[in-house]
Amino acid sequence: MVVSHDSRPAAGRQDPTSHFSPYRHPEHSPPEPHGPVSLFRALFELNGDQRMSMGLARAIYAVVVVGIVVTWVAVVVIGFSQGIPLGILALLLGWIPAVLWIACARIVLEFSTAMDTLIERPSDGRAAH
Repeated sequence: MVVSHDSRPAAGRQDPTSHFSPYRHPEHSPPEPHGPVSLFRALFELNGDQRMSMGLARAIYAVVVVGIVVTWVAVVVIGFSQGIPLGILALLLGWIPAVLWIACARIVLEFSTAMDTLIERPSDGRAAH
């Protein structure tokens, strides 16, 4: 007589522990989204049920980029009003701090959206608390 030590369940039967995972806690899982949420509705929602990070990050990034570009143009205009050499200097070198500020804003927003995604959907299967 041959005895098999195969741990897989026989055909037609399901493993009774296949639905159990020690890392799943349905009572702590985040609520399911109920369709798309507008940016302003999610912005003023106070319960914390709606995720808005991607839409809010896009809006913040757009405002930051526009603000930095407007500031750089203002610095160039003010530089030319103070004198031609100062205006040329602001035009040629003023873009460097502007690009650095835009890069910093992008890094901060990418980090915050990555953290929000990690909290919302952890990769190891454990529910967020």
